[in-house]
Amino acid sequence: MISRLSLAAVAAFTLAGAAVAQGQPVPAGTEPGPEAAKPTRACFFNRDVRGFAAPDDKTLYLRVRSKDIYRLDLMGRCPDLDWETQVGLDSRGSSSICAPIDVQVRVRGPIGVTRCPVSEITRLTPEEAAALPRKSRP
Repeated sequence: MISRLSLAAVAAFTLAGAAVAQGQPVPAGTEPGPEAAKPTRACFFNRDVRGFAAPDDKTLYLRVRSKDIYRLDLMGRCPDLDWETQVGLDSRGSSSICAPIDVQVRVRGPIGVTRCPVSEITRLTPEEAAALPRKSRP
């Protein structure tokens, strides 16, 4: 059932794309909406992190360079994250971090080091960063 739905969706978008390319009207229900737009990837380098704040054990805010704030949402609880004064970022491949798979948060707790996988990375707008509670500001 899933494969039939997937094929139908691909066919609908292909038809819509061909119609637009030829200047024809797009069939109703096949036009791509705002959710089809690709979000811009916000990348930063591990070496540019200047500070952090952890309001809870599932969220980490990073100050990158002097003005950028990133929110890292973790896949689950990261024990002791909100108590630590130091955290580490283990980046894969290079020091460029663009996607959740590129990084793990490293926290040293009473029983050793815990590595916590990241589920989402979001670059905050200046307005979102200014609206953060004091405890959450890196």
